[in-house]
Amino acid sequence: LPAGFPKSIVSPTAWSGTDFENPQNPEAFILVLNEGDVEELKQACSHFEGLNLPFEAVSKGLFPLPTLGSKLKTLAKTLVDGVGFLLIRGLDPKQLSNEANIVMYLGVSSYLGEKRGIQDELGNMLLHLTDLGSKAGPDNERQAPYSSVPQPFHTDASDILGLYCLGEAEIGGECQLASTATIYNEIVKTRPDLINLLSSSSWVFDRFGQSPAYMVRPILYPMGEDKVLASFSRRPLVGNATSPRSAGIPELSAAQVEALNAVQFAAERHALSMKLKQGDMLFWNNMAMLHARKGWTDSADRRRHLVRLWLRNDDTEKLWPIPAELEAGTAWNKAFDTAGKTQRWPVEPIRERAYIANQQRSSGHD
Repeated sequence: LPAGFPKSIVSPTAWSGTDFENPQNPEAFILVLNEGDVEELKQACSHFEGLNLPFEAVSKGLFPLPTLGSKLKTLAKTLVDGVGFLLIRGLDPKQLSNEANIVMYLGVSSYLGEKRGIQDELGNMLLHLTDLGSKAGPDNERQAPYSSVPQPFHTDASDILGLYCLGEAEIGGECQLASTATIYNEIVKTRPDLINLLSSSSWVFDRFGQSPAYMVRPILYPMGEDKVLASFSRRPLVGNATSPRSAGIPELSAAQVEALNAVQFAAERHALSMKLKQGDMLFWNNMAMLHARKGWTDSADRRRHLVRLWLRNDDTEKLWPIPAELEAGTAWNKAFDTAGKTQRWPVEPIRERAYIANQQRSSGHD
């Protein structure tokens, strides 16, 4: 194995999806809100709305949760030294306005990661994941966040990811999480040579018309005795139907494609798959796991609609420091450098064709 990489990772983050199928405790990672919790959230939401402040002002101090707040602070620890994810269930977004839903989401998430990242070059702090349909843009142009196509396992440029489900699909659309530690352990046992390849500075990321045209860096990084970090998205590495690989960009070798597939297949074998219900909030440690989604079909009455946040807290910064190559070469830190920058908070999906067809935006991996 390359220097710095452990022979095996033993950690609460090294799990398989089957670990959560215990019939005696099928919802061990779920916080189901009781009536008191929901009422507390509604009062906190009304309190903040009465202050007439912008969305970016939502914080623990301005969104008081006397009882639920302590539960959320405890859960926040599981994101950094536990299994690395949690699901909050029990809200009904239909009872709230678009604006109130965003305040509620920001209020809850502020107890898990009060620092929020900018998700695109326009300053948008929220991303609406939903199929906008061919009227907004042709199927071969709409990028993945705005279509119903499946997405392979990948990471974003964020410490913590949050999703708030405003609507669920008629069929499919499951969110999938997979432990990076478990994927790593399996590959070490079966194909340790691929660890050398995944950690080599030989991976060419297409930047789809930006300057420079591409960047070269590793996919896998050592993080001490009990951690490794994977940071990649397949689209800038191999292209796809809506974003063909740019002309003149070096192609991946057959061995690199094999390594990417090994990661994908291991993630599929160990994935936890969840179909979020309307009102669910899912949060996970992006430093500790990969995520994917299944394709879906909407109906007139049931349409999948998730709202994404990029989050960070003091513990993730301290316990999961970003490798130097990622700090210098990606939008990771830039996303959280919000001082003096305009923040946009779209309460509904952006439908402009130029925006939803932009190939240069790829989960922060620019």
